[in-house]
Amino acid sequence: MFKINLFKAALAANSRTAKDAAEAIGVNEATLYRKMNGKSDFTRNEIQLIRQFLHLSADEVERIFFAA
Repeated sequence: MFKINLFKAALAANSRTAKDAAEAIGVNEATLYRKMNGKSDFTRNEIQLIRQFLHLSADEVERIFFAA
């Protein structure tokens, strides 16, 4: 289950915006917000791109995208 609060914290910690993240994964901002709000899912590739973009550890990725 995606944790929007942890994702937003990771963006802030890296001085990045949702718009920056959307560009990094190759989607428009509206699409990113749909993903963030659970209307559609992040793909494996998008998660990997976000991991690289925000310099996340495997544990951080797990907490943001998968932990219940």
